[in-house]
Amino acid sequence: MLPPPPRPTAPSVAYRAGTLVYSAAGLRAVFAWLLGAEIIFTLIDMLEPKVLPVLLKLHGATDTQIAIIVGSFNAVLQLVIMPPLGYYSDRLRTRWGRRIPVLFWATPFVALFLAVTPFAPEIASWLTRYERVGGWLSALPVTPVILVFAVLVVLYRSVQTMTNVCFFGLLRDVVPETHMGRFLALFRVFGAAGTFIITYWLLGLTATHSKPIFIGVALLNLVGFYALCWFVREGDYPPVARDPVIANASRGARLGAAVRTFVRESYRHPVYLWLYFTRVFLYGALLGLSGFIIFFPQYELGMNLAEVGQMLAWPALIWVVIAYPVGRLVDTRGAAHVLRLGLVMITAGYLLSFFLVVGPRTFLVSSIVTGVAFWIVMMAQLKLTQEVFHPQRYSQLAGANTVVQSILIALVISPACGGILDALKGWSHTLALPGVGDVVLGPYRFVNLMLGLCYGLALFGLNRVQHHVRLRGGPGNYVAPL
Repeated sequence: MLPPPPRPTAPSVAYRAGTLVYSAAGLRAVFAWLLGAEIIFTLIDMLEPKVLPVLLKLHGATDTQIAIIVGSFNAVLQLVIMPPLGYYSDRLRTRWGRRIPVLFWATPFVALFLAVTPFAPEIASWLTRYERVGGWLSALPVTPVILVFAVLVVLYRSVQTMTNVCFFGLLRDVVPETHMGRFLALFRVFGAAGTFIITYWLLGLTATHSKPIFIGVALLNLVGFYALCWFVREGDYPPVARDPVIANASRGARLGAAVRTFVRESYRHPVYLWLYFTRVFLYGALLGLSGFIIFFPQYELGMNLAEVGQMLAWPALIWVVIAYPVGRLVDTRGAAHVLRLGLVMITAGYLLSFFLVVGPRTFLVSSIVTGVAFWIVMMAQLKLTQEVFHPQRYSQLAGANTVVQSILIALVISPACGGILDALKGWSHTLALPGVGDVVLGPYRFVNLMLGLCYGLALFGLNRVQHHVRLRGGPGNYVAPL
């Protein structure tokens, strides 16, 4: 008697991202490496708006100087680096992929310059020992220590911007579209974990332990991103069509052709232009303004820095609980729907905070409302770019967005904010509100109004994006222009 035939094994579920095919276990492994890298990425990204302003303030920087170093410098670096790197990365073809080679070479320099940043006072002191250098530094309108901080920030943000371009491009390339909303929700959960670490534990230690904080984050970055480069693999990409006439032309002619292609593909479609508009104000709020909100409770509500940091950390814990359901909502209803909810919430939250926050309890409520809304907004807007931008030009279009974004942040938003706060220094006015009591209006309270204005303008931009998406087929049938 013949033995019964073996039962056919059930095929393992396959998940696809371009030419990459994952089993369930393989997809979980990729998620794990990307999410681990996100914690480290967020730790570095949050050092600038959370820790660096406090560190600069401790060494005598003015609000205008803080705005320029934290906001304008970052915006200019993004303007200079992101567009050409995005264009180059989208067209790069190597055996290791198009994103990982850049991450591999940028990572050690990020770690080096980040680790050296808190040693700016020692470097400035060493430089001033030399008579000629010391005399030149003393003649400048900026103190030597602030100047050294500025140089070190430019160095580490230069290479960190390269990481930014290719890390987010890598997410778009290796995560299956069917799971992108849930992945980005988890992505922001792990980002919230990094923010919680910064605000709850590390912010209060800035004055006394800045060197261990920066060195520790730098070492984590070195290990974490090298592990990402080793364990995550990219798939194959379509070949890049090259014009033989341009390929044989001079270097100047090739550069001119590349610039014309970049401008033609990036700035002629209204749906892209309105998305750029929306993100200008989202990142204007984040990079140009949010660094000053820490001074509102510290200097105008009489709260200590450790207490403020712990209150600012609570939204990250709440986000951990609601992130996955919000991610599923993005997958089912679309990013624009969720982004609209988040923008309404955060705009109203900041406008009401201007009038209603009068002490620790009301500041905690404000922090929870605006903080949770912030995580919803930042997750949904990232997914919206992936829905609207063409997948083969994702990093290029993100770079084109950065050109507009950086110019406005560097030349308008950051300097205006810093200038207004310096002009209002020492000014105060008491406003009696029924049911609230006396509300003391000081310079840093106005940061709430500025943030509310930025998010309100982003909401207007989102309405225009949705209009142009409908013109190109609407949700589910949208065709991204090339």
